[in-house]
Amino acid sequence: MTNTDSRTTLVGVATGTPDGGVAIVRVSGPQAAAVLAGLGVDEPPAPRRLVRRSLALLGGQHEDGLVAWMPGPRSFTGEDVVELHVHAGERNVRAVVEACLSQGATAAGAGDFSRRAFELGALSLDQAEGIAAVIGAQTDEALAQARRLAAGELGRGVEVLREAVIGLRTEVEANLDFPEDVDDAHVVRWRSEVSELREQLGRWLSGFEAGRRGRERARFVLAGPPNAGKSSLFNALLGRRRAIVADLPGTTRDYVEAEYGVGPHGAWLVDTAGLRGGAGAVEAAGIEMSREQVEQADLVLWVEASDAEPVERPDLGAAVLEVETKRDLGTRRPGAIGVTLGAEGGGVEDVEAALRAWFARDQDRAWIGLARHRDRAAEALDALGRASDLMAEDAALEIIAFELGVTEARLAAITGRTQLGPVGDEILGRIFSTFCIGK
Repeated sequence: MTNTDSRTTLVGVATGTPDGGVAIVRVSGPQAAAVLAGLGVDEPPAPRRLVRRSLALLGGQHEDGLVAWMPGPRSFTGEDVVELHVHAGERNVRAVVEACLSQGATAAGAGDFSRRAFELGALSLDQAEGIAAVIGAQTDEALAQARRLAAGELGRGVEVLREAVIGLRTEVEANLDFPEDVDDAHVVRWRSEVSELREQLGRWLSGFEAGRRGRERARFVLAGPPNAGKSSLFNALLGRRRAIVADLPGTTRDYVEAEYGVGPHGAWLVDTAGLRGGAGAVEAAGIEMSREQVEQADLVLWVEASDAEPVERPDLGAAVLEVETKRDLGTRRPGAIGVTLGAEGGGVEDVEAALRAWFARDQDRAWIGLARHRDRAAEALDALGRASDLMAEDAALEIIAFELGVTEARLAAITGRTQLGPVGDEILGRIFSTFCIGK
């Protein structure tokens, strides 16, 4: 029987670098079983079981491996899938892939398997983006959020809202031919439903920044006057000597940065040159770079020493944590976190606690949505606002229904399940191009 499915059959390496012990070569598409037969395995094994088979490669070579057969739709892509578990090693893996290509398979590009899964309904678009986020996660918190996204948590919430919008739009459209039957009670109830939907979307959007901070590495910048102990605090927080420490002002001429972990969160800790006037040309260049770092900071640790003359703190444009060093010499700023640096130092744990609190201050409302999801949710919120205003103005039901349709389309674009506002090929290409080839 001739297979009339026009989709290509993809092949790609589904594991990471091929220098481990085992590599997995994935074959997905309508000719997956035929490709397997071309490798000398005439009949696919029982579904979802690993069986040992000898694979015929080019040039009369053979590879002893394990074969898994996952017929669609119960597979990652939603179509027939063969996985070949073979010995790793770049040359060996390449030989297996080339053998599959010789049997008619097409080399998979970045994200092709995940895109195929989305197109066949095995994954929603937000879940696919969650998979990419899992692969790219750099911190424990980012990984936790990515797993929730890949598991469909966001998509399920979006679908609940979308169904509510569809129900409301359906009711409004049902009255298009009989607008005289719509009384004040109808409009009051519709506006109440819209208000509840707007409140939910508003909560999501208000938590976006908290979620972003959990996913991305924050920049903590140490700034302050010269000789305040910034570099000593920098080293103490890192637990190792990374920046040069000296009694002379202007020792730090350039900024120094290092990765810094705060519980499950990741950050960049940045030591900068002391801010002062009257510096020489080289030091002045370092001070200018310090100001640039401060402008990019998520949080500035403003460091001053208790034995120094007070200075006027410039407008830093970011959240500020005040730290007073050399507390063993006295206390000048009661509101600052006191730190005593050196062999008998103390107080660094208080700074660390404050940094943990900075991350945790609104984590209970962090939203796992990514930037694309935020933008579509914001557009949906705007459309709901317009629909509410139109209801208050007793506008034509057709216009109200249109705005509700826009809301539905924007929500559906988050998961990619929409006919009113389809996710275009350009957007899909941009999303899936960030994936690795095996996904």
